[in-house]
Amino acid sequence: MDQRLSQRSLSHSSLNTSNVQLPQQKPQQQQKVYKPTTTPSRAPSTITTRPRRSSSLSSDISRILSSLPASSSSSLPSSEQQNQQNGTTITTIRRGSDSSLATSHKKINKFDTKEWPHILSQNMEEQDRMVAQHYILRTAFEGDFAAPLHSSLMEKGAVVLDMGCGPGTWCMEMATEFPRSTFIGIDRASNYPRDIKPKNCLFRTCNLQQLPLPFPDNSVDFIFQRDLNWDLQAHQWSPLVREYLRILKPGGWIELVEPDLETQSSTSQECSMNDKLIYGISMRHQDPYVSRHLSSILAANGFRRVESHFQSLPLGWTSNDDESPNTSSKLANACASHHMFTLKSLRPWLSSVMGNMSIERYNNYIADLPDEWKRGQTYINWHRAIAQKPHTKLQ
Repeated sequence: MDQRLSQRSLSHSSLNTSNVQLPQQKPQQQQKVYKPTTTPSRAPSTITTRPRRSSSLSSDISRILSSLPASSSSSLPSSEQQNQQNGTTITTIRRGSDSSLATSHKKINKFDTKEWPHILSQNMEEQDRMVAQHYILRTAFEGDFAAPLHSSLMEKGAVVLDMGCGPGTWCMEMATEFPRSTFIGIDRASNYPRDIKPKNCLFRTCNLQQLPLPFPDNSVDFIFQRDLNWDLQAHQWSPLVREYLRILKPGGWIELVEPDLETQSSTSQECSMNDKLIYGISMRHQDPYVSRHLSSILAANGFRRVESHFQSLPLGWTSNDDESPNTSSKLANACASHHMFTLKSLRPWLSSVMGNMSIERYNNYIADLPDEWKRGQTYINWHRAIAQKPHTKLQ
């Protein structure tokens, strides 16, 4: 195990991670654990004047926005809209509801990405989970990003794309911290804020699985993407990364952040669930292990100066040699609660993969896991890879 941390219940509204610092990890053999040296990003003090953008930056922004459709006014789809989009009769889970699956009038192919495009539930609880996930990762990696762009973001101003932005938490926090730069959140679903957001933060709807992407060549300074391995098929990764290379300016940076989909140091009950999860993901022609070779994908598709790191997040336990036991306990408990929310979000799809489990049986199955996580010292790895577009075109 790379590090020994501990517990905390998760509520994104009450999770205060800005002052949480991780103890140093003790890496496993054959694994390289990244120990960040940067401090967590914090919002700046009150800004009294809006920084002036350079004409070149304004031109880049105009080029990008002119290529994109305006923000959609729709939010999370209603159950009827969702069913029509998915080609199924599955109802969308509403907040506070436990009706994860409805009886369908036709057989749903759980391995068909057209019939069942999202294996994570598309509801408000899933939006909450992504917000909480942002703060956990911000604490674990000690910052919002790793690419060496602080001077560009702070002084010169940069154009940044947040691909698959979800509720837009990363995008808005970065826009607040770096007011000279412009941040554009991109997602296929318009679940991002429309009114209450920084002026230098914009959101647009775009499906990243439909290539080519509607962005001009050499128009962006930084591309950030996180947690898309639940949706992308294995064959889609390289073409998408090549599109990112086209969009980035020479010398621009990319950062990919993805989790392992299976836990490590798991006990028998979770191992069985992991096996079903990996099987189901593979049957959908997705790569369940893509997080472990992000750097290889970047290098193979034209990027240079590739670096990769990972952090191991314990699910509700700590070790006796932690330097900051209180801090570690809070983060570990938050990680455990977040992973439980992930399993609940997977419930409609994963219960079907696990032999058409009833809702009650699935809930009982995962209810026993937190105790197993403590006994087995279970953890999950998050991987991060950064790379730069060459300044000159490779021959």
